[in-house]
Amino acid sequence: MTTRIVMIGCGNMGGALLARWARLDGLDFTVIDPADPEVPAGVAVKTSLDGLDEGSFDALIVAVKPQLIDKAIPPAAALIKTGGVAISIAAGTSAATVSNAAADAPAIRLMPNMPARIGQGVSGLYADPACSADHKALAEQLGEAVGTALWLADEDQVDRITAAAGSGPGYVFDFARAYQEAAEALGFDNDQARALVLQTIAGCMALAEETGQPFEDLRDSIMSKGGTTAAGVGVLNEGGEMDTRLRAALGAAYARALELRGD
Repeated sequence: MTTRIVMIGCGNMGGALLARWARLDGLDFTVIDPADPEVPAGVAVKTSLDGLDEGSFDALIVAVKPQLIDKAIPPAAALIKTGGVAISIAAGTSAATVSNAAADAPAIRLMPNMPARIGQGVSGLYADPACSADHKALAEQLGEAVGTALWLADEDQVDRITAAAGSGPGYVFDFARAYQEAAEALGFDNDQARALVLQTIAGCMALAEETGQPFEDLRDSIMSKGGTTAAGVGVLNEGGEMDTRLRAALGAAYARALELRGD
């Protein structure tokens, strides 16, 4: 049986996710977006709700900016079948807010991060108590189509995963930027520095995944006493400064996520 899904909004992240979701068997997507975005083959796109029947979709995906939810979602709520679900990828917006906008439909938050665009993301999933096993199965299918999907026990954990994983690519890219600039200062040209940073980070993460060893053990395995790695790491995390800054960074992102969720 085909599951019919209507997606309200299809911006950069929504479009990237849809490109992978459209490959899933048994799901049929219709996008509603006045910007008339390009969509994958087999996906219907409409610029308005005109011509769509009430109660004709099993799920509604909320992919508009948070500030547009109260305007864009209530008119579309009638499209959801009785027993359907609203699934939101809107950051900083609670399940209760989504449910209220969608005429009290059960709501699930699906919070991906940027690497979901290439199927390598981490998505946090939270379902309100009204959601059924079928609702959760659909959300999990969508989350796993773009990487790793983690079910979260409560909505506070959604804000925590936003700080750790949703904002995480920002931390990684900023470290990579500084790493590249340091390599260039050592005498490598731009292309060489970028290549060595990309492959060093990618190779280390692949090694960690393959071996399953703790990061600390992997670090120590190449950090001989008095060697070059020990000298570099000693400066990088002198006095635990890097540890302290990372904890502070995640704490700041979490605090901001709480502010945005409001309610």
